[in-house]
Amino acid sequence: MGEEERRRMAVCTACGSAYAARVASDGTVQPIGSKDGCRCGSSEFEVVEGSTDVGRREEEFD
Repeated sequence: MGEEERRRMAVCTACGSAYAARVASDGTVQPIGSKDGCRCGSSEFEVVEGSTDVGRREEEFD
């Protein structure tokens, strides 16, 4: 993951399904592990306001 990319929680704008997602510096939201978009067929996602970095390494919690 590059410096210009963050991981956040995002939801599908069509059905509301939640995904861990990569957010690029240009604002593009891509669900992690689902390169074709949501299982409902949509490819539009919104970052959940207030979501923090997802995918932090476990040792960061010690």
